[in-house]
Order: sequence, then structure tokens, then C-alpha cells
Amino acid sequence: MRNAKTITALALVLSLLIVALSGTTVLAREFSDVPITASYYTAVDKLSNIGVIQGREDGNFAPNAQTTRAEFCAFLSRATGYNDDYYQASTTPFTDVSSDYWANNYISYCYDRGYINGHLDNTFAPADPVTYEQVVKMVVCSSGAGDDSLRSVGPYWYSGYLAVAEKYGLLEDTTKAVGKDANRAFVAQMIYNSLSFINGGEFDDSYTVATDAADLSNNAAYPTAEPQVQADDAADEELFAVTAEPKPTLAPQPASAAEEQSVKATPLPTRIPTPEPTTAPTAVPAPTKAPAATMAPSAAVPVNVPVWNSAYKPGVTIVIDPGHNYSGVDTGATGNNLREQDITWYIAEKVKPLLEARGFNVVMTRNSIYDNCSTESTSASLAYRYNLANSINASLFVSIHCNAGGSEGTETYCYYNSAEGRELAGNIQRYIISSVGTSNRGVKEAGFAVIKNTSMPAVLVETAFIDSASDAAKLGDSAYQQLYAESITHGICDYLGVAY
Repeated sequence: MRNAKTITALALVLSLLIVALSGTTVLAREFSDVPITASYYTAVDKLSNIGVIQGREDGNFAPNAQTTRAEFCAFLSRATGYNDDYYQASTTPFTDVSSDYWANNYISYCYDRGYINGHLDNTFAPADPVTYEQVVKMVVCSSGAGDDSLRSVGPYWYSGYLAVAEKYGLLEDTTKAVGKDANRAFVAQMIYNSLSFINGGEFDDSYTVATDAADLSNNAAYPTAEPQVQADDAADEELFAVTAEPKPTLAPQPASAAEEQSVKATPLPTRIPTPEPTTAPTAVPAPTKAPAATMAPSAAVPVNVPVWNSAYKPGVTIVIDPGHNYSGVDTGATGNNLREQDITWYIAEKVKPLLEARGFNVVMTRNSIYDNCSTESTSASLAYRYNLANSINASLFVSIHCNAGGSEGTETYCYYNSAEGRELAGNIQRYIISSVGTSNRGVKEAGFAVIKNTSMPAVLVETAFIDSASDAAKLGDSAYQQLYAESITHGICDYLGVAY
């Protein structure tokens, strides 16, 4: 059983990590270049008061100056719970971010939580300006609404994020500037809106952010050279990852349980309403038979299956979860005439016989491609899946998904600080990259409901990006689906010490 469930909720973390350094107060600054009549005045005033942002070396705020990617990671990290006393930077794949770079910890923090991803050439370009679209995407993801953006598809990789940001007021008091670099005034307003949103519409400035000494010097550690302007924002579509829920404080919740609350958050007054179901593209061929009714309750599944231990490998029960539903709610992403709920099933049905041939008991959360785990709400659909795994004392839980958001590659998630989950995720990730040949986006930690609420080691596999032509070509190919299935099975076997 995972021992990782000591992570506090996002709102609690935010409150605790915003507490001032013991005996130290970060004083609010009045910036001569931020007039009280400016639309962003309150955002700058509040954020400087709690230490999220500071002025430049000359004492001004420079509202119209560009914000580098590294600077934005620093701002976002401090706003979402970073504390230099507790956080230890992990290794990132970015070849242009050294361990002694001033923003290494911040970049690592954002990377660990899935807010950012570098270019496909394993660079991050920390001194380049962050763009309007990238800021919107990162704020949406860090606010807990990343998954909701997948249900608001549009013509551009950032369309869903802009739609969600507008829907929940994250763009309040800002001016739309698609295709342009984000200035410091816009960045401050977006972070302010995000913190207000996370806290149910209120902004509490009675605390100060715990920052390290280098950050209390008016950003003296920040580079002062003019950042290099990007030639084309479209080339940066792969920069930031779709996050999937390291933080669903804002996701819909049933009245009886908090399945969709953040891994790090206590329930908050404001909730994101249940999103509208995604409509399948008209170009997708309709199945040849009518959809089956919603699945029967988990009582139909064998119970009292013993939890795996080293002396009982033949009795291991593994739950394979083909992500999303066939119809109704929680139907997943679409792209290139493919539907996520179909692709996840095709891969899962190939995993099942491979595991059974090696002596494992396999339980599927959807027993046919036409099944729905729930037609009531997304949270009910997710709750069915992890409740099923818990009710049968499953040994492992593997959820299969397709990614979306304008990038490419495979990434596998485990729950925060789960050593068992990280080992299992690492095995699966390694085999997929080797066998399928997708870009390696790494093993990451997140708070998806299905890996947060399961009582056994659990992982969520984002196989590839369904809205990427090259990735979708593999996702829709039965031969590649078989390779995915074999890779997942091989990773599970290695984790359990069973010969593949």
C-alpha cells in the first residue's frame, strides 16, 4: 500500500507555505511606475505584499517589461506552495538549465508538478520570454482546471486553455494578446486571479510567502539582459504539458465525497461545475452495435482477492482502467478522427490477455468499448474506478489515457511521493519509449483522482498526444496498440518480479 497520502491539500499548502519566515516580514512595496489607477494595481500590490513578486534592481516594477520563462516559474512556484526550506530540486531533462542556475529549483518545482515541459530537444530556454498563451496554460493547470481544457477543443493548441480561463474568470482585468510575449503586469494579474480563484474568490494577503534569501533582493539574481524574442510562438506548442490534475481542487464533486478535490487541497467553497460532455468528431466511424447500459455495480466483481505479497504472486489482481467513458460524460479528448475513450479500450483489451497468460487476475473497469463507468458526472465516473479497485483489494491499478494539448510523446504519472508508484511508472515508461518510439516526457507526480484514492500502487499512463498527427498515427494503429500493451505488461511484470 502506498505511504504517500500525507500530502496536504493545495489550499492548506498554499496557506502554510505563505506563512512568513519565522520572525520575518516581507513588506509591501509602492512602485512609482504602477499608478493606483492601473487595472493591475491591486494584483501587483497584493502579490508584492506576500512576496510572490518583487521589483527590479532600480526599485521599479516595470509592468511593460517582458517576463522570462525562468521568472514566471519563480512567480508561479512561490504562488503555489514552493518553500526553499522543504523543496529539494529533482533532476530535469533540460540541458540548458544547470543545477546552479538561479531558477533551477523553481523550474524543477514546476516540472515536477506537470506545469511545464521543455522543447523536444530537451531544452527549456529559460531566458526566452514567456508568451501570453503559455502563461494562460500554466495558470489554468496550476489552478486545477487543466483537464477541463481538454473538453474545450478548438483550432489551436491553446484554444481549450483560453476557453477555460475565460470561463472561470482567470482572464479578468487582462487584455487578450495571443501571439505576443507576456509582460509583467499581465503575469501579475493572472497569478492574482488564480490565487483568488483557488481560494473561492477571495485573496488573503495576511500571510507572506516563504522565500529564500536570493529572492528578497529585488530579483538581483535575475538576468538583466534583454530576453531574446521568439521568432514564432507556434513553434513552442510543445513547451508546456497538459496537466492533468495535480490539483483538481476545482473539479466537480459529488455531495457525499470529495473525489475531485486536489491532492493538496481541502474542500473549498467554489467548485468547477460538471463540464459539458465532449462530442465525438463526426468523422469518427460509429460502432456497429448500440452502446451497452452503464456497468453494473462492483459487487459483480470477485471480492476478497488477497493483496499481493512476495509469497503470493500467482494471486495478484490487477485493475486495468481504459480511461473515460463511451458516451455521456467523461468521454475524453479527440483528435485526428480518434477518440480517447476508444483508443484506451483498444490498448486495455490487449493488456488483459497478456497479463492473464502470466498468471495474473485482471479486472477491467470497462468490460467493453461501449461501457460507461457512470453517466452521472465525471467525479462519479472516476469514483467508480477507484472504488472498484479498493473493493476487491487489488494489487495494482493502471489507468490508460491519451494526452492532448499540442505536444508529443509519452508520460506516466504516479501519486505524490509514492516510491512504489514511481517504480511501476518508470518501468512502464521505459518500455513504451523503447518499444513504441514516442518522445520521452518522463515520469511525473500528480493528484489524479484514480491514483490518489486507490489504496494500492497506481499509475496513469498518457500514451501519446491524440491531437498530434505523428502520435495519433501510432495511437490509431493496431500494431502500435499491441506494442503499448506489451510495454505496459512488461513494466508490470518487472515491478512484481515475474518473468515477462
